Amino acid sequence: MDAKPIILIAEDNVEVARLFGAKLASAGFEILYAHDGNEGREMARRFKPRLILLDIHMPVMDGVTAAEHLRGEKETKDIPLVFLTNDDFSFDAEELAKKMLVVDYIHKSIDLNEFVERVKRILEQHEKSSVGRMNSAG
Repeated sequence: MDAKPIILIAEDNVEVARLFGAKLASAGFEILYAHDGNEGREMARRFKPRLILLDIHMPVMDGVTAAEHLRGEKETKDIPLVFLTNDDFSFDAEELAKKMLVVDYIHKSIDLNEFVERVKRILEQHEKSSVGRMNSAG
């Protein structure tokens, strides 16, 4: 039996983290929780999750700084990152974030069923692009 895909949620609001985590767990994912960006980085290096959901505003290290570090570290640079936030980015800011750091940006007001579908699509797209990179490298 295959192990459940691991998703790391870095979110300082425990209730918010548990809400999204419970929905993902019910969809078949294993969920890990970090309460700030630095803890998220450490857990990402240790557990190698399939996806990391990052709140932008966290204590110790915010999500943007954590994303910059995760992108720059060999162990975590290929893990897809998604901002999960209440911030309303302008279209340009959202596109810049996607181009520079993250594969997607999800507003916390999202319907939870739609949230799970978005996460699944992100993972499928990442799998396809990873297979493509491996085939072109070989």
